Amino acid sequence: MEGKGDNLAKQFKDSGAKLACLCSSDKVYASQAVDTAKALTQTGASRVYLAGKPGAARASLENAGVSAFLHQGCDALSILNASYDEI
Repeated sequence: MEGKGDNLAKQFKDSGAKLACLCSSDKVYASQAVDTAKALTQTGASRVYLAGKPGAARASLENAGVSAFLHQGCDALSILNASYDEI
């Protein structure tokens, strides 16, 4: 049986996009962000962003493929430059 992350990864691959941004609540991130980031990177996402601060989950999210965390106070210019260079 195909899981939600598998369907999302297939849709991402079919889109032809190179970048992905996970946008959800902390509750959903806690249960799904690691698996979703892994699925996206395995499907070919060159960069996966997460909207929000990672907190204690930073290492597991980065290990799963999250490239950067988008939140107030982050280095937005650096993140945008890296995104631009990627595409």
